[in-house]
Amino acid sequence: YLMNAETTGLPIALRGRVPCQVIGQVRKGDLLVTAGANPGFAISVGKDKSYGVAIFAKALENKDYGEAGIIEISVWRS
Repeated sequence: YLMNAETTGLPIALRGRVPCQVIGQVRKGDLLVTAGANPGFAISVGKDKSYGVAIFAKALENKDYGEAGIIEISVWRS
């Protein structure tokens, strides 16, 4: 579910498959947390579940470069 997709401002994903801005390399299946130093971006924590409730999504595709980019993710926490 993507809120605000048709209005000004940033869309908000509550659940489901959506595009996401990420920084750094990502492997399909990696867990994602917010990138604290870069608001609006996520970073991969690999398979490390010790981040607990900070994990909000799972990567659905690879990103092989370190710069910022957009990948599809699956959001299950809000």
